[in-house]
Amino acid sequence: MKLETQYSLKLLNTLAIQSTAEYFVNAENTADVEESLVYAKQHNLEVKVLGGGSNVVMADQISGLVLKYSAKQCVVLSETESTIQLRVDAGLNWHEFVLYALEKRWYGLENLSYIPGSVGASPVQNIGAYGVEVKDFIVGVNGIYLNSGVYFSLSALQCEFTYRESCFKQKLNGQTLITSVDFELSKIPNVKIGYAPLNSMTEEQGMPTPKELSEWVIEVRKSKLPDPVELPNAGSFFKNPVISSAYFEEFKTEYPNVPNYPQGDVVKLPAGWLIDQLGLKGKAFGPVSVHKNQALVLINNGGTGADIEFAAAQIKRLVKLHYGIELEQEPRVFS
Repeated sequence: MKLETQYSLKLLNTLAIQSTAEYFVNAENTADVEESLVYAKQHNLEVKVLGGGSNVVMADQISGLVLKYSAKQCVVLSETESTIQLRVDAGLNWHEFVLYALEKRWYGLENLSYIPGSVGASPVQNIGAYGVEVKDFIVGVNGIYLNSGVYFSLSALQCEFTYRESCFKQKLNGQTLITSVDFELSKIPNVKIGYAPLNSMTEEQGMPTPKELSEWVIEVRKSKLPDPVELPNAGSFFKNPVISSAYFEEFKTEYPNVPNYPQGDVVKLPAGWLIDQLGLKGKAFGPVSVHKNQALVLINNGGTGADIEFAAAQIKRLVKLHYGIELEQEPRVFS
């Protein structure tokens, strides 16, 4: 275990917030994690787990011990003629894992290409895109409880996955470090092209292979989401709100052109559309602005975590005022 003090986290969060950790450990294996937890307990330090840094809003100063897990192995647990089960270390970059799976002809994750962050972060918020959610492929999640140092393995059912949610964001929030995730992927291609951009591309170019679909998704995401290296951002900042079917019937009388995705007795609306209709693209709130091409993305131009939270609060206030709809942000506050 290599313990750092007053460690800068600016390069470890995609919003490029200048944040400093009181103590920091980059754990390369579970032995490093165990040693870190012992040290934290001995010195009465709260342990705070940092993943890929693509879904957090950092405070200026982070007290306690910030623990980042960086193991990156992927091993086969079992396989049949049609499926394969894998155990993937939490520190592996998510997009690298998707590309690796495609290279091996293990299918299912194509729609989740080019999502930033780590494998360990994927179950926390149940990442999803273009009609696919990671919960559809997770068999289980493995990790360690921070307080006790006891290891755990939770089944997909025990993870309590819902839209952009899991037990790791709810009842276990801040209590665990995920060390690996178990996936079941298919050896048989079954591309999903239901979402509009992919459907349009299929109509123009024909049914894609899984690799082609991944390339399409990367192309679409690159066109919509700026590179955080060039423009610091945390990707989609707000969740798509879900409203009742009854309220949607009222809503569409005033906004007949709103895109919508019925899901049983509720309807999901695109948060980006709601923000865009208010004319907020390119709008600056101090050093933080709404991206000029993608209303869901907030760009940090040298601001602090507090600046970003202020901008988000203003956007949520305006959406609530005009539509009566509460927006919820995706990135968690890391303090």
